[in-house]
Amino acid sequence: MDEAKRKAFFHRISHVLGRSEIPNYVAPYAYQKGPQGKMYADMTQEQIIDMFKAECEKVGTKYIVTDEASLTGTILNEIQERGGGKVIYPCTEEVEQYGLKDAFATVGEDVAHFVQWDPAKGRQANIDEAKVAEIGITFPILGIAETATVIQPSMQESGRSIGLLPLTHIAVLRTDSIVPRMTQSMALLADAYRENPADFPSNVVHISGPSNTADIELVRVVGVHGPINVTFILVE
Repeated sequence: MDEAKRKAFFHRISHVLGRSEIPNYVAPYAYQKGPQGKMYADMTQEQIIDMFKAECEKVGTKYIVTDEASLTGTILNEIQERGGGKVIYPCTEEVEQYGLKDAFATVGEDVAHFVQWDPAKGRQANIDEAKVAEIGITFPILGIAETATVIQPSMQESGRSIGLLPLTHIAVLRTDSIVPRMTQSMALLADAYRENPADFPSNVVHISGPSNTADIELVRVVGVHGPINVTFILVE
């Protein structure tokens, strides 16, 4: 864009904003005065969880509510509901906490075959396992109610491939970790980084339902660049 066209473009914008001429400087917006910290501030945690569920239905995400005592059975039932096959799961403390290895050992090979993410094998070997898995199981650290989003950290013990490459993604999320908006989730992540930057994940992935696009003629297509099926297991 040449200078004359550039000035004409900005002149139209300035005119719409009520300015007689193009300003040389515009003061940064004072974000601390915005609505982002106030929206949903009066909601109870139960209402926040209800909003999360409602948004799940809008974006095509299946959700199941359970408690910690029933979680293992819920995961096994959902694996069967999703057709079984090869299942990849992380090497995180939740696996030990919920006794998943022992539970997986009770499942016949004709139903499902379980593979644990193994940091010792190296990045590519684990990615190759995830690429041919039917189901990936993850344990997100946060949920965002406004968009039914889960935040999945990428670490040596749980690479992002687990939730992105298999056909079905099963994410286990505690309901007390669901916040109203990204405003709160970003603040919590910032606090976690400040407290222990050395152990902060290499990246965090925001996942909002099955992968889909409507770029072509506004026709929604599911499974374009990620799992076709997504289940959030909400642990109360």
